[in-house]
Amino acid sequence: MRRLIIILCALLLIAAGHHRITGWSEGQVAAGTARTLAAVEPVPISLPDTVAPQVTERTLLFYYSPTCPHCQQVMPEINDLMERIDLPLIGIASGSATQSQIDEFAETYKAQFETTIDTDRGFALAVGARSTPNVYIVQPRVADPDAPVDPLTYNMPPKPFEILESYSPFSRGMGAVLLMRQAEDPFEHFEGYVGNIACSTCHEQEAVSWAITHHAQAYYTLYVRERVEESECVRCHVTGMGERGGFKMGDHFSPMTSVTCESCHGPSGPHDGETTDASASCEGCHDADHSVAFTLEKGLPHIDHFAANEMTTAELQEKVAAISRGEAARPLLAFPEGPTVGAEACKSCHRAEHRTLKRAPHSKAMRRLVGVDAENIECVRCHATPAASGPPAEDLSGYRVDEGVGCEACHGPGTDHAAAPTADNIIGLGESCPECVIEAICTSCHTPAWDEDWELSSHLEAIAH
Repeated sequence: MRRLIIILCALLLIAAGHHRITGWSEGQVAAGTARTLAAVEPVPISLPDTVAPQVTERTLLFYYSPTCPHCQQVMPEINDLMERIDLPLIGIASGSATQSQIDEFAETYKAQFETTIDTDRGFALAVGARSTPNVYIVQPRVADPDAPVDPLTYNMPPKPFEILESYSPFSRGMGAVLLMRQAEDPFEHFEGYVGNIACSTCHEQEAVSWAITHHAQAYYTLYVRERVEESECVRCHVTGMGERGGFKMGDHFSPMTSVTCESCHGPSGPHDGETTDASASCEGCHDADHSVAFTLEKGLPHIDHFAANEMTTAELQEKVAAISRGEAARPLLAFPEGPTVGAEACKSCHRAEHRTLKRAPHSKAMRRLVGVDAENIECVRCHATPAASGPPAEDLSGYRVDEGVGCEACHGPGTDHAAAPTADNIIGLGESCPECVIEAICTSCHTPAWDEDWELSSHLEAIAH
């Protein structure tokens, strides 16, 4: 279910920008700012008698169901809006709600507003609400006596109110967008982490390009590995953990899940007056213990804020799905460049490990390829040791087909290490290297498509050395 939600969110983000993707060639920073902050034409409405007397000025209406989990999840944001925005707030519960449910909701989620029950669905019909939660900003309408008469509505009852803004549905993270639109300085409320929804409304192109990165599905990978309750793992797969507005442990549907804009650009980005060097944040998570030979020179080329500009919607959707399936390229999973020396060269120092390798299926991997498969480069890539690290070789001469999957297939090229053995010139994969790195190396070949039932723990035991 979590995997489906992540995919859908990414695809919805892509779909939202689809009509603008055509023509996106040159990257434009914050291309959607004008649209996000532009005034919209008010929509005249008639409010039912249960609500109308309470709307005497510009008012925020929160339409909700006390038993709706989505309404319950947004309550911290609704409470925060009440403190930050100078507008009265009225709660309107869906017609099926009971007073006891409303009372329990108010006590549990610390609701500080009065609620009217939309018993006859008059409010829902007036605003066209089809689900909850929704937020509307409405005000009494002042008729313009000089406005031309519309012959289509001339004999219809007057509509004494108007909707200025509609957030339907209102999801977590939208409060920051609402605040942006209400203030003279759109960023005056930016304190701490505000979330990707606020970022993406203005930074449209950047948001779609982020949606097709591994960063966008970072939290999902913890579900695959059953690590969502381990804070040491979670901290690098979410945004702002433990900080103001940031992720809180156990909040699995937080807008701060995964590695979002503010993970690199800092809380509120530069909009709170403080600029952060985004590149300085990389090594906070991509350190020696959690990445394979990470360097900024290796990582930064893969952070392209406008990578989606030349892609079709179908290409974008396939990229998101491929990441979720574990089939997308992982460019950071690359060893330092250099030639390999072969497993025999490792034997002089690592005799016990070499004996273990010889008994393991890895060393016999090439024997499993028979007939034409033994010369099929797509098969050989995962059944033999590369002759050198770097992009996959295009012919058999680029592989050590005589040794199958040898030491350097997992530990990287050993030329420098064989010449001067130190822990710094080989990928150790020892006690300091967490399972996520080891698994990432393993699953570059043991993919769901080729090894559906593969799992890490039993295989680690089988190759222990």
